[in-house]
Amino acid sequence: MDAMMRGRSPVARSLFLILALAGLPVVAACGGPDASPATVTDEAVEDDLLTSGRSVRVAAPVEGDVAAVGSDVVIAAPVSGYVMSAGRTVTLEESIGNDLWAAGGIVTVRSRVGNNAMLAGQRVEVEEGATVGQDAWLGGSDVRSEGRVARNLTIRASRAEIGGEVGGIVNVMAGRVRLLPDAVVRGDLVVRSPERPDIAPGAQVMGRIDYQPGDDDASGLPWAVVWLGLFASLLLLGAAVVAVAPAWSAQVADRLRSRKLWAMLVGVGVFVVVPMAVGLLFVSIVGIPLAIVVTAAYVGMLLLAVAFVSYRVGSWLLDRLRRPAHRRWSALAVGALVVSLGMALPVVGWLVTLVVVLTGIGALALEWGTRRLRVPVA
Repeated sequence: MDAMMRGRSPVARSLFLILALAGLPVVAACGGPDASPATVTDEAVEDDLLTSGRSVRVAAPVEGDVAAVGSDVVIAAPVSGYVMSAGRTVTLEESIGNDLWAAGGIVTVRSRVGNNAMLAGQRVEVEEGATVGQDAWLGGSDVRSEGRVARNLTIRASRAEIGGEVGGIVNVMAGRVRLLPDAVVRGDLVVRSPERPDIAPGAQVMGRIDYQPGDDDASGLPWAVVWLGLFASLLLLGAAVVAVAPAWSAQVADRLRSRKLWAMLVGVGVFVVVPMAVGLLFVSIVGIPLAIVVTAAYVGMLLLAVAFVSYRVGSWLLDRLRRPAHRRWSALAVGALVVSLGMALPVVGWLVTLVVVLTGIGALALEWGTRRLRVPVA
């Protein structure tokens, strides 16, 4: 594939990746002979690691950040930086020096996480012996947290079970909430649920218990599922684009930084004009093939727009947090998290999505125009 990609423009390479990545979930689900092979990292990595495959296993220490995507992902060796992972099953077994972001069908954490943990899935388990050095946010259908969280724990789920020690506030919104016998909550326990929390004998809440009766969480679960899908998609697409065309990614992000207003105005124009042009092309038989090509490119541009805005938002946030030396994978993960969260919000999500898309396609158009001006005329 490397030979195939050489000599092509960043846009062409990225559009190719969009089409290729779109088929990965189908291949993984079918499990056919053409599925991506197992990917095993068994030698120490002194830099960042970006890896993907049907089955992914990181079995040697990594000095930088890890971005891992696959059907089944296992991080079985220490990672000094961030870990960003998405898959059908995601299992974290060894220490993580910085933040952890993971999304999947089943997410299992046995690691010692240095800073924050953000986990989402159908089933999320933080097992006994696992630790989170700062805050933890867990979302899904079935959530069980038995590890130690140094600061605050936030859960959104259909069913939530809490054990282990939490150093700060526990905030839960779920259909059913249960505190296990070994649970120790050093701050307040705030529960919003149609049922009172089931607090087992032996469980300790050292702050106040604030129970807020709420409707059944059936409306909250789809929101979590939408967020999970958006986050995993943005993380996957963004990681592919940044890996294949890092210089181009940086240039588009620079357009977003320096010409935000222009990017949005140009984006409005592209958003309106291109569909009109496609409609006119479809009027004639001769124009139909071109209309199909333009439509495919336009859809690819919309997807790339959201990925680039995510990358830029993550860079801006990390700069604001005074982490100027952050790696691009960290910026991508933070941005994908924030942008997908905004896009999935129940009431204003459509507006966030519109702003993201318009700004992103405007930045892409500005960068494309700049590249055209730089190309010498023969």
